[in-house]
Amino acid sequence: MSLRPGYNLVTDPIESTDAELGALSFFRRVAHDRPVETRVTVTGLETLLYAVADSERETVVDDLHETLRETDSLDGPQVVQFVFDGRLVDADVLSVDVDGDRGTAYLPVGNLFVESPNRVGAAHAFARK
Repeated sequence: MSLRPGYNLVTDPIESTDAELGALSFFRRVAHDRPVETRVTVTGLETLLYAVADSERETVVDDLHETLRETDSLDGPQVVQFVFDGRLVDADVLSVDVDGDRGTAYLPVGNLFVESPNRVGAAHAFARK
């Protein structure tokens, strides 16, 4: 299985990429329309979303969604590999099931994208935009 152009959501890296960024660094970069490598791995998004209060998580996901939608950093045949420490779960929205100090949480990562992610395998989902 290989990475596809667009957003790849995986629980284990599928391929090595040109760069690896933490989620906060990645979103800061794209929010300011700074260049992003053509093939990039993003880690720690589940940690970032888990740290947000449950009551604020939907707002944060919506803000990140808008950041991805509006950026000029990700034009062309970009490959973004989001690596999650958790389990991909099909629900109304594709989510990542993570355990932390506050218990289990289902993080609605599918809402980050314009297109709902499609499952490619048990540990891989994909969205074009």
